[in-house]
Amino acid sequence: MEKYIGKVILVSLPNSRLPKYRWIVRKRDDGRYIARVPKMGVLIRELDKKRESDYGKEILLPLGTKPHNSSSGTRKSRKKMRKNNTFKN
Repeated sequence: MEKYIGKVILVSLPNSRLPKYRWIVRKRDDGRYIARVPKMGVLIRELDKKRESDYGKEILLPLGTKPHNSSSGTRKSRKKMRKNNTFKN
């Protein structure tokens, strides 16, 4: 995650199903990352501006945090899967 320092990215947090937006601020000496969370009501398209008023306080990201991979979330819906299985011979 070194290349994401100073950028706003979607992050997959452990024990969370949906990815969250975080601004990766810096890296600590022990290898953990410090990030800031956008406040409620801030538009996604305006997150890149990194205004001080758009973000809350700095937090420590938990161990196991990874940048979100958008290709991992694609799968068929249950309805489509059931429909395909019922007509197989």
